[in-house]
Order: sequence, then C-alpha cells, then structure tokens
Amino acid sequence: MRNYLVLLLTLLLCSCSSDDDGEGDLDATLSGVWTLTNVSCFCGFPDPPGFEQTELGFDTQNNEVQVVQNGNGLDYFRPAGTYSYQESGETVILEDGRAYRFNIEGDVLILNFVDEPQIADDEISYTLRRN
Repeated sequence: MRNYLVLLLTLLLCSCSSDDDGEGDLDATLSGVWTLTNVSCFCGFPDPPGFEQTELGFDTQNNEVQVVQNGNGLDYFRPAGTYSYQESGETVILEDGRAYRFNIEGDVLILNFVDEPQIADDEISYTLRRN
C-alpha cells in the first residue's frame, strides 16, 4: 500500500506543469515602455552617457517599437521614431533587417544584437528597465 501511495504522489507531481511556458507570451512580457540603463559594446560614450534619456515602447499588437529621445539623448539604439518589427521566437527583427535576441528577467530587458560573424567588434547589448 505504501508503494502505491508513493507512486501516486510521484505521478501527481510529475503530471503538474505550469501553463505559462513562455512561448507565445510576447505580448505579456515585451509590451510596454522600457528605459535604457546600459549599453555594452566596443564603443565610447560621453561622460555621463545619459542612457536613461532613451526609451523604447513596444506595441506588440501592432508590431511597432517607438524610440523616444528625452532631452539631449543620443541615438544609442535608433533615432527617435516608430519602427515596425517582426518577432521570431526570442528574436525581434526590425524593418531594416537588424535582429536582436531578447531576454526578460523580471523588470529587466536585455537586447543582444545578432552580429555578423565576419565583422569584428560589432557586438552590442542593451539593458533596459520596465517603466
């Protein structure tokens, strides 16, 4: 009897799974306004860099990202404007063909440029915080 109880509990625990597997949940995660907090690349920045003056607003219903430069924000990501994009798995592909893999952990979004293997030093990573 004891073995059956252990087996039953094991089956119950193994059969339970989360309904939120992350796939197809782009709207709930990427959607919203994000403020740039850091850029990591082989490039120089003014002191202070003013990353926080750049905001990205993802409208996942219309597949658009709006880039806002507040104050004297530099074009760290793109010039201010609205850009269309397509989503493929965990990759965002902008209308100009540039692709970024994204990873969201809590209120932090990391966009990693999908670089060209033949081009040296084109690696760039953006860290943003959800507003």
